[in-house]
Amino acid sequence: MGKSPVKIAVSTTKGAYLLSSDENRKDWNSVGPFLAEESVNNVTSDRSGKLFASTLTEGVFSSSDSGKTWVPSSRGLLVKKVWTVEADKHEDGVLYAGTHYGHLFRSLDSGRTWSEVAGLHNAPLRDTWGVDWAMGTIGLALHTVKSDPAKKGRLFVVSSGGGPYRSDDSGETWKLLKDGVAESCPVGAKDFYGVNAEKSDSERLKEHLDSVHKCTHKLAISTANPGLVYQQNHCGVFSSTDSGDSWKDISPSPDVRHGFPIALTEKGGSSLFVVPAYQGKCKEHNSCIQGQLEVNRTGDGGKTWTRLSNGLPNGVHTVALRDSMATDDLDNPGVYFGTTTGEVYCSTDNGDNWRRVTGNLGRVQGVSVLAS
Repeated sequence: MGKSPVKIAVSTTKGAYLLSSDENRKDWNSVGPFLAEESVNNVTSDRSGKLFASTLTEGVFSSSDSGKTWVPSSRGLLVKKVWTVEADKHEDGVLYAGTHYGHLFRSLDSGRTWSEVAGLHNAPLRDTWGVDWAMGTIGLALHTVKSDPAKKGRLFVVSSGGGPYRSDDSGETWKLLKDGVAESCPVGAKDFYGVNAEKSDSERLKEHLDSVHKCTHKLAISTANPGLVYQQNHCGVFSSTDSGDSWKDISPSPDVRHGFPIALTEKGGSSLFVVPAYQGKCKEHNSCIQGQLEVNRTGDGGKTWTRLSNGLPNGVHTVALRDSMATDDLDNPGVYFGTTTGEVYCSTDNGDNWRRVTGNLGRVQGVSVLAS
């Protein structure tokens, strides 16, 4: 991949691609697909530059030569459907993997061996997660693991359907982070409920809150402001200034709440980005984008939002999944996102203008910026 200052990984159901560019990020070199027989959900890198691919087929793979060759890295992983790998922000060689069925694993040797973080089994309401379920398309999974850059030993995880949790002792004990979310979650459109549309507002509200209000889709953690965390969940966009102990609804509007990815830039001023999706408008899928593809941005913590679509296509039928948005840390930050119809878009002017980086990749499941 050379010494290009920007390297991104694009993960698809049929392998992963590595893209590189200079600081202008106009022309991109693409290599791949790697791991073409695997359904790759995301690719990440540790501080040494070693790459790790989380796959939904055969566990974790690693590469020590910038993606040219990959080797299995799953010894000790009892579940081989792996949604994410996260490098600890404070300890070299320490990795975490979130898997299907709601399990968390840790490696102390750069992915050569893994052991389960058993403390998660004692987390509040862990016994209500079940074994697996079929609502939506993801099932029961630990799809998000975040190491807090501001505090050693602090981890955030998200269980699909179970909500976000935080540990302050490297996974020994956990706290469920739900205060302020259920209180502001709307009932939702009646046509989304189908056979339940005849129920009263109060009945539908209770059913909605009981089933999906805690279904967080993705977290974004500030590297500049300790304690600042954002989430995009099933009901909206929320912010927290106390590491998730309490949440405030900052959704773009009453009608624009639902979506999957969320990403944050902090160089030259903080901006938060989400890609709205909609329920009840698409018979083929649970959530979709039909018509104009757009990104929403806030630069004031959610007080105001701007709809951004310059350079993005109209007349689409697609969606941006939970892992398919990322930002780089250049002085003029780049924002990237991918779609289930195989396109990747980039903006280098805070989202005001977008251009397509690549396309025809198949279903994009993850977009990540790799360490230089």
